[in-house]
Amino acid sequence: MDDREINKFVGMKIKEFRKNKKLTQQDLADLVGVKNSAISNYEQGTRIPKRDFLFRVANALGVSIDEFFPIQNEETSSTLSEINKISSQLEEPRQKIVLNTATNQLDEQNQEKKKKSKIVSIKNEQEKFDLADLVDDSKVDWDKWVSFDGRPLTDEVKEAMKKALGKELEDK
Repeated sequence: MDDREINKFVGMKIKEFRKNKKLTQQDLADLVGVKNSAISNYEQGTRIPKRDFLFRVANALGVSIDEFFPIQNEETSSTLSEINKISSQLEEPRQKIVLNTATNQLDEQNQEKKKKSKIVSIKNEQEKFDLADLVDDSKVDWDKWVSFDGRPLTDEVKEAMKKALGKELEDK
């Protein structure tokens, strides 16, 4: 479905929900703070509704903003659907709080992913050891302390890293 078809679908849904509530275009326009002609243009699909407008319309019509869009993926998260349903009923200042919270959560998630994607992490907070100890299996438990992207290293990778580290230490 291209953008033009989506706009027509959204307009059709606005009209359907408006009529189900027995509202005229003028009634809906008054409820959401736009002109009657704007509602007409949205319903015909000749004007593209912005997100804040759709939230106001969803709130005025008592529906979830999700209901304005065709389902493109049946695996749509029920949690996401519930968030949208609830947030569409909130007043705009509270919707902004939800948006800011979601944005902050996404930022935190991305930061956590960056931290987890370290190439090599060495976990041993209680003991300190020299990097040269990493080439000696009797001094460092690789399986316990060293991982790649949060997963244990294969024996081949461990040996390659020991060789590379040993060579690096010899060159210094």
